[in-house]
Amino acid sequence: MAVATTSCVNNGVSTTTAAGADSVTKDDSATTATIQPSIHFNDTISIAMVGDVMLGSIKPNHIMPPNEGKEIFIDCASLLRDADVTCGNLEGVLADKGETRKRPGPLSFSFMMPTKSVQLLVDAGFDFMGIANNHIFDFWKAGTQSTIQTLRDAGIGVAGTADCETALRDINGVKYGFCAFGHEDYSLKTQDTTTVRRIVTSLRKQCDILIVCFHGGSEGTGARHVPHGKEYFHGMDRGDVRQFTHLCIDCGADIVYGNGPHVPRAMELYNGHLIAYSLGNFATIGMGITAQVGYAPLLVARLDGNGRFVGGKIHSFIQPGRVGPRLDSQNRAAHDIWALTQEDIKDNKLLIAPDGTITLK
Repeated sequence: MAVATTSCVNNGVSTTTAAGADSVTKDDSATTATIQPSIHFNDTISIAMVGDVMLGSIKPNHIMPPNEGKEIFIDCASLLRDADVTCGNLEGVLADKGETRKRPGPLSFSFMMPTKSVQLLVDAGFDFMGIANNHIFDFWKAGTQSTIQTLRDAGIGVAGTADCETALRDINGVKYGFCAFGHEDYSLKTQDTTTVRRIVTSLRKQCDILIVCFHGGSEGTGARHVPHGKEYFHGMDRGDVRQFTHLCIDCGADIVYGNGPHVPRAMELYNGHLIAYSLGNFATIGMGITAQVGYAPLLVARLDGNGRFVGGKIHSFIQPGRVGPRLDSQNRAAHDIWALTQEDIKDNKLLIAPDGTITLK
């Protein structure tokens, strides 16, 4: 993928790097309730999206993949690289030192990937990573800052905290905007509708295609369905994912994909735009990956010049251990998402074939 420019926007200030030059510009555009994109190109574009990515951890426990992780993406690399743009959620920090802020316990999990692991993401073809999740602050602010800087230095767009609200990349003549929201105070929050509106409407004016990543909803095999209203996990507010995703599209997002429940969830076509409520886990070395928690869907969506969904495919992978996603000949992730979509989405406008191909009704 030929990349001309990478930018990161924080609170209206855009820092752009292009061919070795840096510049800062002030965005003084007014925020509006709804912004409709204009046609920017005639051909369709493809967006590859996956859920949680955690490439092993060196602290507090040392759990790393074999062969330095070089074979994690071996079964799916061509799909990730062939898409026009590829996005995921980084479930942990990229750092080489620091101590976890969490106390030991059965429900205490912290993940520190060594900074050299970023090359695995680069080689796999990732363009954007969301970091608005409940592990980006596992090793305090220093861990968050190390993650942001490591991704930026590698040329991967990063978004999801107040220090890095959005990212912009020019890829093959199309400008992609990316933002991410979670449910923790140290990330941009899905529940903060004022901030969501401000970020999405502002970013809409700066890009051709706007992608939103979010971390929300309860967790585990009991959280496969998308409820109406707020969700809670161990008493914590995990947001109203239907309200949030619809708001993002109303404000100009072209596509919205989620993670957080660690299992796949339904998909919805809302006003012509695709919502993937959860893509579950994708490459989570050292996490529990039994039953649907081990399903690892890779969604490739095709959008037209207006950012509207025209088709796509759920490529089904499964995690058989600490080796990464492996092709699933039974297409279990696609079957599961189709069943959940039929159950959870009223007036569903999508068809998902047994091989994962998505078409419009």
